[in-house]
Amino acid sequence: MEAFARELQRTWVAGKVYPAWTLASLQENFPSQQVVKLILFQIETKVLQHMQDMGFWDWEDGQLIARVGDFFDRIEEKLALSPTQLSPLLFNALYHSLQILFRPQAALGQFYFGQRAALMLEEFSFYTRYVVYFDFLPSALLSYAERHGLKAIDKKLWEEKAPRVLAVYEEETQESIETYQSRLLEEMAQKKWPQIQEHWRRLEAESEDLIKSVISDDSSEDTLLKNLFGTSPKGPAEAEETRARNPLLSAIDYEPRQVLRDRFQAPPRRADVLKRFDLETIPIHKQFVFIQRIFEGDPIAFRQALDRLNEAHSLQEAQALLQTWKGPRSDPQAFQEFERWVVSRFT
Repeated sequence: MEAFARELQRTWVAGKVYPAWTLASLQENFPSQQVVKLILFQIETKVLQHMQDMGFWDWEDGQLIARVGDFFDRIEEKLALSPTQLSPLLFNALYHSLQILFRPQAALGQFYFGQRAALMLEEFSFYTRYVVYFDFLPSALLSYAERHGLKAIDKKLWEEKAPRVLAVYEEETQESIETYQSRLLEEMAQKKWPQIQEHWRRLEAESEDLIKSVISDDSSEDTLLKNLFGTSPKGPAEAEETRARNPLLSAIDYEPRQVLRDRFQAPPRRADVLKRFDLETIPIHKQFVFIQRIFEGDPIAFRQALDRLNEAHSLQEAQALLQTWKGPRSDPQAFQEFERWVVSRFT
């Protein structure tokens, strides 16, 4: 996997010369937003660690890290990385993006928890800003925790819910996890799936330990990786056995199922609607904040609000609509941020 990441790095930067890489140039030249997010993660968590080490603020207050996230949102457009600075950041981002892609439950579990047993809800939400691949996993966990009044998400909850959410994804989208993975890998490599498989076989022939070095001892993940790269295709009997091991959908809680249904089964939109307010333009952690603090945890109401905003012909109409959602239980700061975002779509 390391060799594959280095090849992607060479391909992505070949012929591109910038005195300083900005956020815009990263997004324009790098075909994976997950990689861009992990570049930002490496930079911003260094800043965050320095702030925590200074000891000037109360980090037990969950709102503080949310405000830091807002601060990072505002300064990211001023990013300026030299080619020398970018090189190690890009490689690490590519390598760990591949880890998330191939082993989502394990890699994201390590990303969130590391050596920690649990994260405050606000801290979990902060780190979710950097997740693009399999972002429906943390989104479902956040919704579950909010609905059940949890103040933190721990490893045990992650390990219990993540496999169930993956199973629901397959049911609700009618897309297998392997198909989802191969589609994203095509995006990263900018090649069709058969070409990627053939290229990987060549890499594997050059280094027999290439795949083994990143496969866990878990047999199901071993099967997933080998099947993904076409090195060990399943026969009919083995495929039937895999289906039999899938978690029972009846064992999945309502909340993760509902989150996925809301996220992946958007209601049809009129062709003449101006899609000024597109759900995909809102980072997943911001969607969570708006839904929970303005729309009382109702994702359908939030989506309907965006549809109504898309029908507004002017900023004045949009501002009038905003006032209809400003209820007594709305969080003032969240509402102000939502209002700023709405206004920005008209400028």
